[in-house]
Amino acid sequence: MGARFDHLVVAVEDLDEAAVRWRAAGIPAERGGRHPVGTENVLIRGPEPAYVELIAAGSDRSNPWLDRVRSARGPISWAVAVDDLDAARTALVAAGLEPDEPVPGSRRTPDGDEVAWRVCDVGPGPYDGSLPFLIEWTTPMPAGPGDGPVVEGFTIVPPDPERVADLLLALGFEPDPLWPRRVFEDSAGVRVTVAPVGRPVGKVSWTMGWETPDEPAASLVLRTPSGATTHHDLDGVGVLTWPDRRQFTAASLRPEDGPGSATERADAWVRAVVGAGIGTARDVEVTWADVPALEVVSATRLDGPPGTQPVTVVRGRHPVDDRDVVVIGVGHPVEVIERQPVGLRPESRVRQVGFVDDAFVHALSGGVYAVRGRRRSVVRHFNGLSSHGRFADGEQEQWLEQAAAGRRTDGVVAGDAWL
Repeated sequence: MGARFDHLVVAVEDLDEAAVRWRAAGIPAERGGRHPVGTENVLIRGPEPAYVELIAAGSDRSNPWLDRVRSARGPISWAVAVDDLDAARTALVAAGLEPDEPVPGSRRTPDGDEVAWRVCDVGPGPYDGSLPFLIEWTTPMPAGPGDGPVVEGFTIVPPDPERVADLLLALGFEPDPLWPRRVFEDSAGVRVTVAPVGRPVGKVSWTMGWETPDEPAASLVLRTPSGATTHHDLDGVGVLTWPDRRQFTAASLRPEDGPGSATERADAWVRAVVGAGIGTARDVEVTWADVPALEVVSATRLDGPPGTQPVTVVRGRHPVDDRDVVVIGVGHPVEVIERQPVGLRPESRVRQVGFVDDAFVHALSGGVYAVRGRRRSVVRHFNGLSSHGRFADGEQEQWLEQAAAGRRTDGVVAGDAWL
């Protein structure tokens, strides 16, 4: 069915003032156009399909859509995009929901172009706050700016979480095995969370940490091409941003191949690096810095320009559940910077491919990868770090900073950028 999170609708009083607020937070916001019903919007979007819509009444007329937007402030609804609206509606009816009949919709852009769709309300009225509405794009919206924000996660606190879970499962969203009726992944790799999350299923040694007493009704995780990790409350939406791979020169080598599996993506990166003439590849036997729980099947090592650290792709099998695994590491012996299982459902592969892309961009961008001391170690990853052993607060970051400044040299794995 190809169902995915499409966009969050946020009602504001003044579009220009709202756009200024989002831009001040480092998030581009541009006019999107006007709807025939009299509403107008500002869009927050990037190269991926999911986006945020700031909407306001642009007319003194009265109709259900205008009246709803005019009387509301903050997040008022959200949309799920589907490839076949009629089939999706049938699936919702079978799940006990009562969606309306589809109706056409459109928007005239500032350039005069028309973008069209079919839409279907699932709740009792337009922009219902309890259930999302469905949208099928009949005139696909062009991609947003290449340097615009990318929606990675969306959290909603609905009045009836169980009904929302029923809807998402009926549309084919993939449930998380630990939170099967609260955390989902869509066909584009966006993680949708229905709060409150509650306790996980089964025995786990960790818990999710975003639930707070003052949690907003909706929150977003956005990836941006530059800047630090930030957190804002914008028009009633909690917005977490963090930098992604687009800020690095190595991202230009990202393969054009489709998602595939994690192993296929890693192999595509090897071909891209060799094809660009900046590295050579050969099969090797692996020597680990810290041996992972993995039965090695094969390994390919990329060697780059002088001063760089080699990048190794290891294909293996987990010794307990016999699941195929791909590992990406740097240096010799190999420091593991990413590890992904192979063979998950297509909905999970998009996110897996993203992790593999991040790992290669990280590996090819140089810097300090790891610092090892007696019985302790710190490994830098694309967005954070991992450590082994006991550390005082902030000590892991200090190790990496000292290594980057040249004040620490023993046990340091570091290298130049490949590009």
